[in-house]
Amino acid sequence: MARLRGKRWLADFRTETGERLRPSFDTQAQAEEWEKAAKDAKIKGQPIPQPLTTCLQGITPQHLATLGPLYDYVVKTVWSKARGSVTQIKNGKAVVDFFGRHKSIDKITTFEITGMRSFFLNKGNAPATTNRKAAALSRMLRTALECGILKDMPKFNWAPEGQSKFRYLDEQEEDVLLDYWQERKLMDMHDLCVLLLDTGGRCYSEVMTFKWEDVRRDYGAVTFWETKTGKPRTVPLTQRAQGVLKRRYNSHRSNVGPFTNVSRFVMRHKWDEMRVATGFHDVTPHTLRHTCCTKLVLGGVDVKRVMTWMGHSAMLTTMRYMQIKPTALESVVNVLENRRR
Repeated sequence: MARLRGKRWLADFRTETGERLRPSFDTQAQAEEWEKAAKDAKIKGQPIPQPLTTCLQGITPQHLATLGPLYDYVVKTVWSKARGSVTQIKNGKAVVDFFGRHKSIDKITTFEITGMRSFFLNKGNAPATTNRKAAALSRMLRTALECGILKDMPKFNWAPEGQSKFRYLDEQEEDVLLDYWQERKLMDMHDLCVLLLDTGGRCYSEVMTFKWEDVRRDYGAVTFWETKTGKPRTVPLTQRAQGVLKRRYNSHRSNVGPFTNVSRFVMRHKWDEMRVATGFHDVTPHTLRHTCCTKLVLGGVDVKRVMTWMGHSAMLTTMRYMQIKPTALESVVNVLENRRR
């Protein structure tokens, strides 16, 4: 039962674990409305809604009842603070563009979500890309649910993505890429590619952001503290990578890190030029991470150590690369060859 304390109204609710929640509200009606929503959520086994005054910070539920303002709110409070924010925000915007900013969120049904998926698939989006857009919509609607704005979540049907094929560079292509940068005296790009190839680090979130203090004094290893999985990892450095870091330290020691001076905008422009000149139209900085992992697998490194080196959070991610590893089946072909002879 809500009661007045000072100038604020306190709601009172106990969770299934016995935890007592007593959020405060401006009015008695707000407190009682939250209590009712919390009880309904408990009965249905749903998350307890956050108090509106905490969740919305002065924004009324009516503001977020339509998709456009809800998207703006999720961008500000969720995606802008998350890793991969650029992609999440882009996918969310695609969803808003499809439904329209004035679409009432309680009118977005499973049938309409299926229609959205069909639209993007027919537009040429891969099933995985379509799933990411649906996930962006799911995140927005779940935020509304947690804030007590939406009563029920529509059902989402996810498309099977299948086993994806990844691009990596062979030794000759690697040489072409590094020679291209060197011949044009674009040593920032050359050195960055060496570190990407020899550490397998993620370009934007790991290799371009690590600091000089993260490099071991003898240049034998580097620690990536800010990672996608949230777990720091230390990667030994090859002689080639050590040479690059030693040279960059002599010329860039005043910078925070070896590549903190590299502009992402300039980098993307230079890579666009490189693709045209070399014909590597499907090569991105992330391709070099694939290349490193592929080298480890083909070199016979066991899957557990590959997983640790690459910083994969799930074994399934590492196992994708095992499809390229030579297997015992290759010896079976000898049986067929002998029969022909």
